[in-house]
Amino acid sequence: MRNACYAVIAVLMLTVFLSCARKPKPEIPERKTLDPSPTKVVEELLKAWQKEDFKRAFKYIYAPYSDEDGYVIQMKNYFKDNQISILEYHVLGTQIYDRTSIVIVELKQKVKSLKTGAVIELNQKSQYDLGIFDDKWKVTSGICIENCIEVEQELK
Repeated sequence: MRNACYAVIAVLMLTVFLSCARKPKPEIPERKTLDPSPTKVVEELLKAWQKEDFKRAFKYIYAPYSDEDGYVIQMKNYFKDNQISILEYHVLGTQIYDRTSIVIVELKQKVKSLKTGAVIELNQKSQYDLGIFDDKWKVTSGICIENCIEVEQELK
């Protein structure tokens, strides 16, 4: 009787061990790679803005409340009114989540001073948020995150 109990226990333990050993490892699905990447989208957007080619820039933004012609007019006026010109830009980093992404950029630009009205050079860092629309990365917003306003110069 005792040997029969040991045999049953041994068979149960063997069954549990084998059932655990045969379980496949869970698959982690790979993220779909979209081309161009979020980094490239932001670089191309800034390149278009640098050349004031707002028609080309429209390809890289998500603007559900505007058409291409409206966007071009709005951006031309914005750049003209604020006397903006992008001198240099450099991507500092990109973080991709599931269907969103953040790209941090260092910008050197000329812009009309809100304090004096004179054109000044401003070095700042900006964050661009992106989302996936029709299987393409598009910029949904941008915000300055560092050195957003001009720093007053000390009098000597």
